[in-house]
Amino acid sequence: MTRSRGRRPRDRGQGESGRERILQAAIELISEQGFAATGVAQVCERAGVAKTALYWHFESKEGLLATVVERVGTSWIEEIQKRSYQEGEPLQRIQRVVQEWRRILLEQPQLIRLPMIVQLEQGETSENTRAALQRVYQRAERALIQGIEDSLGIELPDLDLVAHTIVTLLQGAMLRQILDPDEAVLDRILGELRRTIVLLIADRLPDEMKARIESLPG
Repeated sequence: MTRSRGRRPRDRGQGESGRERILQAAIELISEQGFAATGVAQVCERAGVAKTALYWHFESKEGLLATVVERVGTSWIEEIQKRSYQEGEPLQRIQRVVQEWRRILLEQPQLIRLPMIVQLEQGETSENTRAALQRVYQRAERALIQGIEDSLGIELPDLDLVAHTIVTLLQGAMLRQILDPDEAVLDRILGELRRTIVLLIADRLPDEMKARIESLPG
C-alpha cells in the first residue's frame, strides 16, 4: 500500500525531544482553548508525533495535564526568583518583581493563564490536577516569602498570607488583562499591586525598619 502523497509518517516520539514537543504543544493548546476542548489527537498533531507517544510519556491525558501544570508553574516561579533574589533594597526588589510580572503578562501570559484555566476546569474534579496546582501555588508562595525575608534579613509574621494575597492579586491582574488588554490599565493595576505589597510588608515590620522602608525612594 502506498502512503498518501503530501503526508509524512508520524514520529514515534518516544525520545526526550518528542516529550518536549508534546509538552509545548499541550501548553499552547490548553492556553488557547482550555483543557476540555484540547484532544489527544490535536496535541499529537501539533507536536508531530504518533498518539502512542503521549501515552508512552504521560500515561493519560490527565497525566499530561499534571506535567503541564508543573512545567508552567516552574517557569513562572523561576522568573520570580531571578528578580526577587537579586541584590538591592526591599523596594527595589519588589519593583523588579512587579516589572517581571508585567513582562510575563504581556509576553508569556500562558505562564499565569494556563494554571487559572486548569483550576477553573479541573480543580474540583481531578485529584491529580488539584494536587499539581497546589504544589505550584505553594512553591510560588514560598518563593515570595523567601525573597521578602532575604531582602529584609528578618522573619515576619503571617508572610504566608501576604504571599497568598500577592498571588491572588496577580491572578486578578491577569483576568483584567484578558478582558481589557490595555497596557496603560495594566500599569495602573500593577502600580497599585506594588503599593499593596509594600503596605502589607511594612505593616509587619518593627518600627525602626518601618521608618527605613518608608524613607526609601519608590
